[in-house]
Amino acid sequence: MQSLNREIFKNPEIVMNNISLIEHAFQSEKSIAVPHYLLCSGRNYAEYNGEIWRMYGYIENTSCIPYNFDYGFAVGRFLRVVNSYGFEFENPINLHDFRLNLPLRNIHGDTKSDNIIFGKKTAIIDLDNAMRSYICADYGDMIRSVTTESFDLQAIYDTTKGFAKGIGDLLTAKEISTLYSGIVLIITELKDRYHSGIKNFPNKTSEQCLEREKSLILQLDEFYSHEDEIKNIINRCFE
Repeated sequence: MQSLNREIFKNPEIVMNNISLIEHAFQSEKSIAVPHYLLCSGRNYAEYNGEIWRMYGYIENTSCIPYNFDYGFAVGRFLRVVNSYGFEFENPINLHDFRLNLPLRNIHGDTKSDNIIFGKKTAIIDLDNAMRSYICADYGDMIRSVTTESFDLQAIYDTTKGFAKGIGDLLTAKEISTLYSGIVLIITELKDRYHSGIKNFPNKTSEQCLEREKSLILQLDEFYSHEDEIKNIINRCFE
């Protein structure tokens, strides 16, 4: 059971409608899963004392090891599924507000590794940020997450290989060519949010925000210095 933070999500019905669309798209999906939200009076949430509450079925995590290929595949497959049914998400918050000459797609909006559960069937959770944006944002956040502890080109390759298999032929050549840019944009966006401090992360101290900002600057430097290698990995995976 979870509440939905109305200070962040001013229109919770948008969040829950997006989730309904996702669940509908995944009804016949065999390879990965999403949470199944319980209904209350025909809606996938309940209002009580001005708060929004929702509940979904428990998903067991059988492994704490982030299998990079499977992680990438889950994100790629999610994107393929939610962009195959002709619906468009509404944007619940102002996030990933980039201006790129690319097609807008339905995206997850928060593809960090914590949002992948490796159980009997790999599941992708935390669907609150589902929105219309660019595929490179989800790719970039995924690669940022898989290299948070240490920069590892093999991990980037394995994750990208899984992502390419999961997403199939959805992407245009131009979208593929901008996947690297998504990494830089996402890390920069997150760095700037931590620079603004506790107003974006009220559960952290100013000192913690500063330390996280510093670590993101170092991570960004790694990606700049390995740009050619990462672009080569992307091209190999999407051949």
